[in-house]
Amino acid sequence: MTRPSRVGPAAVVFDLDGTLVDSMTIAPAVYSDTIRALGGPEVSPAAVVATWHIGHTPVVLAHFLRRPVTAADLECFHRRFEAAFADVRPFPGVVDLAEELRRAGCRLGIFTAALRRTTTRVLAGTGLDRLFPVVVCGDEVAAPKPAPDGLRLACRRLGVDVAETAYVGDAAVDLACAEAAGAVPVHARWAATATACADVPLVAHRPADVLDLLAAPE
Repeated sequence: MTRPSRVGPAAVVFDLDGTLVDSMTIAPAVYSDTIRALGGPEVSPAAVVATWHIGHTPVVLAHFLRRPVTAADLECFHRRFEAAFADVRPFPGVVDLAEELRRAGCRLGIFTAALRRTTTRVLAGTGLDRLFPVVVCGDEVAAPKPAPDGLRLACRRLGVDVAETAYVGDAAVDLACAEAAGAVPVHARWAATATACADVPLVAHRPADVLDLLAAPE
C-alpha cells in the first residue's frame, strides 16, 4: 500500500455500509424480512435502498408499513439484524487504509445513516471501533443525507474544519452530503454493489486508492 508522508485533508470521515463493511447485500434484506414479518408488503431489497435517503430505520419501516413504528417493531428489526450481521466483515484493505491514514496524521470518523445501536454492534464485531474515535449515526441528527448535518457534527467532534475533511462513501447520497457540507467527496467504488456516479473527480476503486487520491503534494 502507498504510504504518503502527508495527507492533504486534516480528517477523513467514512460512510459505513458498503464503504467500510461489506453489508449492502445483507442490510436491505434485513429490512425486507422485517417488513414482511410485521405484516407489511413484499418489498425488494432494491426498493428498500431507494428509500434510505428519507431517514433512519424507524422512518424507513414506517414508510413501508404505513403506520407508526413501535418499540416492539424495532426489537423485531434488531433481532433479525444481529443474526444476519454476525459474519459481516470489513472490506479487504479497509483496516490497512485506516491505519495508514492515522500514521499520516489524519483524524478519522464515521457518519452513517444507521442507528447507534446497530452501528455499535457492527463496529465492535468487526474491530473497527478501535480505529474510529468519532462516530455519528442517523438517529443523532435531525436531517438525513444528503443534508450535511451529520458530517458537520462529525467534524466538530473531531475538532477540524469541514473544509479540511474528506468524506468517503459508496452512494450518490454520500457524495451529495460531502458537497453540501463543503467537504471533499471521495467515491468508494470497491463494493460490488457500488454504482458509477457522474462528475466525481475522486474515485477510489480499492481502499488503497484513497491514500493516493488524498496525498498532499511533496
